[in-house]
Amino acid sequence: MVRLEGILYKIRESLNYVKPSEAAVAEYILKHPETAVTMTVNQLADACYASASAVMRYCQTLGYKGFKDFKLKLSGDLAVINLHDLEQETLSPDDPIDKMMAVITNTNIQSLYSSLQLVQKDQFTAAYHLLIQAEKIDFYGVGSSFLIAYDAIQKFMRINKACTAYSDFHMQKVSAVNLNENDVAVAISYSGETQQIINCVKIAQSKGAKVIAVTKYANSPLSEMADAVLFVAAQEDEFRSAAMSSRIASLNVIDMLYTACAYEDYDRSLTHLNQTYDIIHQSQREANNRAENNNRRTKP
Repeated sequence: MVRLEGILYKIRESLNYVKPSEAAVAEYILKHPETAVTMTVNQLADACYASASAVMRYCQTLGYKGFKDFKLKLSGDLAVINLHDLEQETLSPDDPIDKMMAVITNTNIQSLYSSLQLVQKDQFTAAYHLLIQAEKIDFYGVGSSFLIAYDAIQKFMRINKACTAYSDFHMQKVSAVNLNENDVAVAISYSGETQQIINCVKIAQSKGAKVIAVTKYANSPLSEMADAVLFVAAQEDEFRSAAMSSRIASLNVIDMLYTACAYEDYDRSLTHLNQTYDIIHQSQREANNRAENNNRRTKP
């Protein structure tokens, strides 16, 4: 199985919150990752005009034991990226269509692999246990994130979980205010700063509901408020606008949550899935029969 640590993504996102001395280290590594893995800590410090202690602090900020641990994980990521041709490429208007297809596909693949490493096992376990125990689940999303929320309810309803996803912000608030301590709100926002979502989360928490966040890897208002945080990775350019690879990665997180919940009580879930399958196909057969009968009546 292909494994990515997601280091390059973590480095890019860290530029939003690290100190200037550490940001210099991050920028150098992003520009010269292949060179950085061959350097000593002092060589890297000299190359980015920082101190060795700043390099060490930066590695620890990202969650690694030290520079050696960081280099080992970065080297592994680069090997996977090179092997599977997952490096981030940019597009220009005169690029051939086959390059466009390859770049979009590889970018989405990289987002999925990176997200797999960003999702922490303890946070994921906590999240799906909350969903299993919930009497009702509210899914909140705005814009493209609402499409993810709507996809979620179509899945969870099939295993008999009571859930809602409203596109109207006022209805989201109405639903949130009716939650209680037995319910869960799932807030989907790549930026983690969408004010409508933050407002709904505050209302849900005021009623005692637990909150699961699906958001980017960063210390955002949403990630700080949530009881369980599932990070997703994305590579977006000016045309993608955080709505393509982040959407793919978020949908994948929903699929993982749904599957974990369904397999927790496999027999019960399978019973509900079969029932929903039967009723949908029965309705379709009845509709086809009515259409066929109408056609017979209208024939001369």
